[in-house]
Amino acid sequence: MTIFLPRLQVLCLLLLGGLSVGALAGSSGGASALTSAPAAAAVPPDLPPARSHAVASAAATDTSPKAVRSAGDARSAGEATDSIEEQSSWESVFARGLRLSKLAVEASETEAGSWSYDREGSMAAVPRRLLQAELLLRQGAAEATPEKKRTEKRAEEALRLYNHAKWLAERNLARAAEWRYREASRIAKEAKRSVLAAHSLSRLGYFLMHWRRFDEAREVLLMSEKLNTKANPLAPFLYGLLERQTAGADVQRLLAAEERILQSKKQPSEELEVQREAVVSDINYWRAAEVSPWRCLDTGNMAHILICLSSHAARALQQTFVD
Repeated sequence: MTIFLPRLQVLCLLLLGGLSVGALAGSSGGASALTSAPAAAAVPPDLPPARSHAVASAAATDTSPKAVRSAGDARSAGEATDSIEEQSSWESVFARGLRLSKLAVEASETEAGSWSYDREGSMAAVPRRLLQAELLLRQGAAEATPEKKRTEKRAEEALRLYNHAKWLAERNLARAAEWRYREASRIAKEAKRSVLAAHSLSRLGYFLMHWRRFDEAREVLLMSEKLNTKANPLAPFLYGLLERQTAGADVQRLLAAEERILQSKKQPSEELEVQREAVVSDINYWRAAEVSPWRCLDTGNMAHILICLSSHAARALQQTFVD
């Protein structure tokens, strides 16, 4: 078989498998959430209802202008009290859900408590406390008023779902985690939080690679890129890595994959950034080795050195026969 340079790394990737996609996605540690949870709105103090009722009762038997004004003030105060109580209701529900959610993701597997079957979502077993948190968050966000506040709480609900998914994915509970990553992305998109929506899918792509579901990972990562490209460094890097691994002898596909990796930005976790730098270094080594056989020695990897020198020797031999 004729071996052409410049594309030494094609042979290396075919023989050694390059930097394995499975190795890159093998660790389940990773990126922190890109969006911090907005602080819960303070609940205003209740008005004293007894005083309001007393004023209204007095005004009912007095038709003087002062009494009429007092009655009107009493009605306004009563309506304000009802509004505050209604607001306090959904806010307290959401706050309870938020507390349960934080407790759930801070717990270890042994501290998770009892587990339940998630019939309304992932159809998988998840900690009961986590399910209760999701129910309260969903209810509180749905009842929140005004509309601006509802959107804010929906975004916070999406963020908590993202954290629930991460907790489950790190324990290889794939079905439960996948459903929550997708749901977090859907809700975040509806709440116009494109960064969180994209990051939920890119993180799902990371775990799909870890679970060796490469075709699904490729599809999810492309969806993530469409949602957000500027603040989404993970998806382009992972997609480029998948393409580089499967390019085989297709030089154009390999080059396109490498360009994705080289143009990718700093990753959202230290571990991923170390891995990105390793892949970039590997690409730069093979590109430099195309220029001169002496550059084959610019690595401590003996397998790469042997492949590189052998490729140069094969090309020189081929040119000798051609001449």
